[in-house]
Amino acid sequence: LTALSQEGAGGAAARLAAGRACDIAEMRRAAELVSAQPEVFCVIARLALVQMKKQGETQPLLYMACQEPKAGTSLPCNKRVGEDGFCPACGRVGKAAPRLNIRCRFSDHSDSAWLTTFHEAAQNVLCLTAEEAKDIESGDGGREALENRIRRRYFHQPLQVSVRAKLDTYNGEQRTNITCFDARPVNIGQHGRAMLKGIREMLEHQAAATSVLGVAAA
Repeated sequence: LTALSQEGAGGAAARLAAGRACDIAEMRRAAELVSAQPEVFCVIARLALVQMKKQGETQPLLYMACQEPKAGTSLPCNKRVGEDGFCPACGRVGKAAPRLNIRCRFSDHSDSAWLTTFHEAAQNVLCLTAEEAKDIESGDGGREALENRIRRRYFHQPLQVSVRAKLDTYNGEQRTNITCFDARPVNIGQHGRAMLKGIREMLEHQAAATSVLGVAAA
């Protein structure tokens, strides 16, 4: 069953995203060996938790990001702005929009992992846009209403999670930084067909091995 689950994760659904198909336990082991070249993994997992608090302090789940274009480009700045809307990178107050930045715990049959999950992926994981999250948090129910909305997504559906692992330097020390940069619902039909294919291949392999052993015994 473990092999089958891994085949399901590495089947047609997982191949839609670039990266090595594996389970979370394999991803964690491989991430520990990552070199200067970033590595990308693709796992099939479910959202288990979102970090709401850290050491008793409420964790922000979104921030306001500058939407003014970078100098010489049409790309938005996306740097965090202050409460007054001032962007230190652009040196002025301009347009801003909410962006999600959350810590998610993903789980599969093999293990669990906490991954920093940025805006686009976070919206897909929560089935909630940053604007919607901000409106809920600012509404009558406040932060509690937002947390309750997020908890409804726990173990709700399997997700195809794309993970990037790379070496970063923090306070002069190198450490592995593992982030989720893409997540999307698993195509159930495609995933099921991949698992059925895995069953057939596993049974064929076992039958061939049994046949060889029988010949050798004779």
